[in-house]
Amino acid sequence: MRSVLCALMCALPLPISVRCQNAPLPKPVFEAASIKLNPKADGTDSENTPGLLRAQMTLKRYIAYAYDVKDFQVRGGPSWIDLEHYDITAKLERVDPQRQHDVQIREALQTLLAERFQLTFHRESKETGGYALLTAKGGFKLTLVADEGDHGISSKGGGTRQLTATQVDMARVAAFLARETGSPVEDQTHIPGVFTFTLEWARDDFRSSSEEHDALPSLFTALQEKLGLRLEARRVPLDLLMIDSAERPSKN
Repeated sequence: MRSVLCALMCALPLPISVRCQNAPLPKPVFEAASIKLNPKADGTDSENTPGLLRAQMTLKRYIAYAYDVKDFQVRGGPSWIDLEHYDITAKLERVDPQRQHDVQIREALQTLLAERFQLTFHRESKETGGYALLTAKGGFKLTLVADEGDHGISSKGGGTRQLTATQVDMARVAAFLARETGSPVEDQTHIPGVFTFTLEWARDDFRSSSEEHDALPSLFTALQEKLGLRLEARRVPLDLLMIDSAERPSKN
């Protein structure tokens, strides 16, 4: 008798409050979005405001941002996706205060790219030329700092570059170096914790006769001399986002 009662109780529907706790959260969407071709743009610009996307990028950069990958991980597609710049202004339909703003914008952008650019893709994995981030022979030169949650990494400059890092781990450093070198970089330092530092260097591919440019080391030299790190060329695994199709956006 007891087993029959237990079976009947298990078959009863759960209270709404219990069922809602296990229900998946709806994917963020934009309530309105403006997409305009900007033929005069020649760079990248963006504004980070909670609940709002306002940016000027190529479709390739939007794809990389939406799926949180590097530009060099986006392959294939028509040539215009890396040439034409689009101004996008879009507002989230609803902002979830319990989730990171950036994550909500990325997820909403994924839907927007599929609907307005008819973007389709598949994923592949392959080994490719890249770098391993390692400790230099002279030893690691940074001092561990307390992790107070104020994490940040930014860079500026053209021919002369400056990196400002606040409470970042080696994985974040490797991710920045991947963007800077245009090649995948795998953190193999095995160094725990976070660090705060600045780094200055001169780009090898930038021609300049300025004294400041000539006085600065290359990125590879600066890493070894200032941070005690080095980049070693290696074959590294790389996840690729292969574009199957993309179309110029429909009108607003």
